Amino acid sequence: MDVKKSLFIALLLFIGFKIQAQSYLGFSVATSKNDTHMESIWLQNQISERFSAGLQLRYSGIRYRFVNARAIEKGNTVFIGAVLGFNLKQSEKYRLDFNLTTSYRYLENEEKPNLPSSTNGLELDPNFVFGMRLSDNFLFHSGAMFRTAIQFGEEPITDEQLPYSAIVLNGLSYKKNRNTFSLRIYSGPMNGATGDTEKFFWQCSMGYQCNFGFHENNSLPFFNF
Repeated sequence: MDVKKSLFIALLLFIGFKIQAQSYLGFSVATSKNDTHMESIWLQNQISERFSAGLQLRYSGIRYRFVNARAIEKGNTVFIGAVLGFNLKQSEKYRLDFNLTTSYRYLENEEKPNLPSSTNGLELDPNFVFGMRLSDNFLFHSGAMFRTAIQFGEEPITDEQLPYSAIVLNGLSYKKNRNTFSLRIYSGPMNGATGDTEKFFWQCSMGYQCNFGFHENNSLPFFNF
């Protein structure tokens, strides 16, 4: 059994044991400049009124990535990591959150398999998300994400957004009872390992999320950006 199937089965088992009152379970599909397709699944538990924590698994098919400063256009990636959510401020109509996703990346390079550092790395995705209620069912989200990616190997390489630029995200969600559907758009410049800013990133994704054990109320729901 390969590593991708093992990670996927492990996460499904974890979800089966951990779904409980005050939990969010969600999945999304996406496409981006880097990936032809991307599928994500996550489980988030509400630990306290303002803090949540969980796991996320993401799988993608490579469209265009750099490994050891060489372009890769064939292969796939698996990300598995922890998601932490901090509700900084919330009212009946507004919500401000800080989220942090820390993911281990496994890259299967089908095009240049001899590259020694092409198999693993780490991604940090801190982001601030502002949510605003447009009506009883529709919510608008906007925020900024500051991504840092570290490629492991004999010569570690770090790509980072700070302090130069941020990826801007905007989204629209529809919430009905315990179910939330969302459309999300990401765009913005990305800095390479040498600090160049010619790289422009975009991503479009659609997602679904369900909560368990929550009282039906008008609170703005958590959604994993």
